[in-house]
Parts: sequence; C-alpha cells; structure tokens
Amino acid sequence: MLPVFLLSVWWRLILTHPHSPRIITKPTPKPTMATTPRPLFVYGNLCAPELLAMLLRESDETAPDVDKILPMLQPATVKGYERRSLYFGSGYTQHPAAIASKDPNASIQGCLLTPATTSQRRKLDNFESEGEAYKCVPVQVHIATDQSVAADMYLWNGSMEKISPDPWDFAAFVKNGLQDFFLNVFEGMEFGGEDDQ
Repeated sequence: MLPVFLLSVWWRLILTHPHSPRIITKPTPKPTMATTPRPLFVYGNLCAPELLAMLLRESDETAPDVDKILPMLQPATVKGYERRSLYFGSGYTQHPAAIASKDPNASIQGCLLTPATTSQRRKLDNFESEGEAYKCVPVQVHIATDQSVAADMYLWNGSMEKISPDPWDFAAFVKNGLQDFFLNVFEGMEFGGEDDQ
C-alpha cells in the first residue's frame, strides 16, 4: 500500500513542479442548445392561431399577435396515428389525444409548427406536459406534395380509459369550444420559458 501512495505523491509533485513537462488536454466542449428549435406537429387546439398567439406572447403584458403566428404554421399530416376526443369526469372535453393506430391507413391532419425561438418551444412543452398526460415523440410529418420533415408530436400518455371512440373535430372546437377553452385554460396561468437573449 505504501509504495502506491508514494508513487501517487511523487507523480503529483512532478506534474505540479514549475519546470515539469505539462500534459496538455483539450477542454471538453460544453454542450450547446440548438439555436433553431425542433418543429412540432400539432393536431388539436394548438392548431388555432389565436390560442398560439396567446400562449407564445413574450410576456403576460404583451398583446397576442396572430400575424406573428401564421408564418409558423403549415398544413401537415402524420401517418399511423388517430386523433380522438378525451373524456374527463362526466363527459367530453375540448382536448384531443393522438394515439397509435392499428389501421395502416390512419392519419391525422394538423399543422407543422416551427417555433421561432427555444423560449417558444419551452412554452409549448410546458403547456402540453402539465400532468404528464402527453409525451413528446419523434414523427415524420408530411407537408406539401412529397416532402417530409422530422418533428416532434405530443402523444397521449395517460389512461386509455379516457380515450373516446369518437374522433376529435377541430372545426367543432373552434365553433363551440375555443372561447371556453380560453377562459378555462389561460385565466391566471403562466407558461415558463424565458425569452432568448
């Protein structure tokens, strides 16, 4: 035991002596966050530009600006999944759920959302991850004619007992549920994600 101890002391003295040759190592680079956030495939209430404008505004005092949101959205499709209505408590909610489908021809119509900043992406993740009912999964999103884009999608991660057999209808949500959704969801809520410097 003693020789090993003496050897380690001797080695430290050599390395710390001012005239000893130095072993030069390159510092490990710090991981950097991507400057462009990964796009998202949205298929439910996040397809409503009014809702996104409210969610992605710079601060609670900033007025929502739909004109800033529209360039971030484009029609898109994801194959292999179904969009269903959810039931909580006594009945239907305004929330949809994407679930994997056994039907090989199944697909979901939605939007490819390309956040402009990492702060916006964090706000979306915080909004959807509340209660861990959804998890973010990678998907291939089909846009335009034959183009596909790698993106993320919020997949249902909760109890399958809450999944209705009924499909979720975006047009019905906009017509009948969007105003209530604003009142129920945004009243007094904050959605993290500091603005990028």
